[in-house]
Amino acid sequence: MAKESTLVGLRRYAGVKTILLQNSPETLFKPQLLERTFMLVLLPMFAAACVIMSLVSIFMENATWFERWQLIPTAVVFLGLLVWAIKCRPGCTRYVRLATLFVGATVVMERMFLGMWLTYRYGLEPDYISGMVPWAILGACLFVFMLYRRSLVAGFAYYAAGAVGILVFLAVNPHPLPAALEQDLTINYLVATPVFLVMMAGFSRLRLAYGTALTKAEDFESMAMQDQLTGLFNRRAFSASMRRARARQARKGTAVSVIMCDIDHFKRINDTYGHETGDKVLIELSQILSNTMRRTDDVFRWGGEEFLILMEETNLKQACEVAERLRALVEESKILRSGLTASFGVTELVRGEDDTDFFNRVDLALYDAKEHGRNMVVMRRRVKPTADPRVGPIAELIESPDFTVS
Repeated sequence: MAKESTLVGLRRYAGVKTILLQNSPETLFKPQLLERTFMLVLLPMFAAACVIMSLVSIFMENATWFERWQLIPTAVVFLGLLVWAIKCRPGCTRYVRLATLFVGATVVMERMFLGMWLTYRYGLEPDYISGMVPWAILGACLFVFMLYRRSLVAGFAYYAAGAVGILVFLAVNPHPLPAALEQDLTINYLVATPVFLVMMAGFSRLRLAYGTALTKAEDFESMAMQDQLTGLFNRRAFSASMRRARARQARKGTAVSVIMCDIDHFKRINDTYGHETGDKVLIELSQILSNTMRRTDDVFRWGGEEFLILMEETNLKQACEVAERLRALVEESKILRSGLTASFGVTELVRGEDDTDFFNRVDLALYDAKEHGRNMVVMRRRVKPTADPRVGPIAELIESPDFTVS
């Protein structure tokens, strides 16, 4: 692919480039990317927890067949889900999330029910049932974090299944249980789990509401900086783009130029063909400007039928060549059967000058193009101040298009 030209880019990207939100965390709050990030963090943690629990139980010689033969395969399943999350498209991550929820919550509930069954069948062994209540609470809370809709209902359904199992176990268990274990099964699970579910659900709702509010705020800010008809930047967005250009000019010493474009006889177009055709002309012209300029150039709808182009790393001569190419493209376009032309004013930003002088100069250049026949490009340089005030008008006369040497 050819390298992008310094003067005129090959083709500008489609759509509007956001300049005010370049450093904002907007990608973090895109649901699909956030979901993938969440899974890439959660799945290794689940796999590591399974391996650690299995090894610790085996090392302490109190492992049941669950710790010996099921936790390691479960860790492998979690790692497989991690590979799936890495390779799948962001839109398919929800299937990885649902599979993770099914595997994780099922394994936790299975271990708790297995412990109660072994205690009922063979008598109390602390290794069978102790320490499972926190994992069961975590299993219920997983529904809140991993289900977007009806998460609290699903979490309470999971909790209810565990609660029914505990109540049945306590009712039919023929073996005496220590008071601490009964307290762990009743108070800690039956009472603490709903509290945790409500707290986690509230936190999840707050997180979702914050992400939604931030996304909407960014959308509103982007809309405020975008012209709704043409899709270009509007006048409000220019200040941010100008600050960036001035900062780069001060840092690198590169040239910054601006082109102001105005459609010739636009009022006549509206009066003759109607405002719908006038809007079509504005849209078509904006596409010509956007498709011709580089990605580093910003195109603005300045107001009405006026457009402004800010070009970094482009001096006055180069900007004039770009403006002439744009003028020819507009003239050669088939937007109107009767033909369409535009006038262009060009100037270069001088380091240290204020915006008023800068805008006045490019506006005067466009005015000169209009006054001298339209469908032309006129440039204006900054007139350096002189000690003698009588020299100023002479310098301005020399710079004007009316000045000729006979």
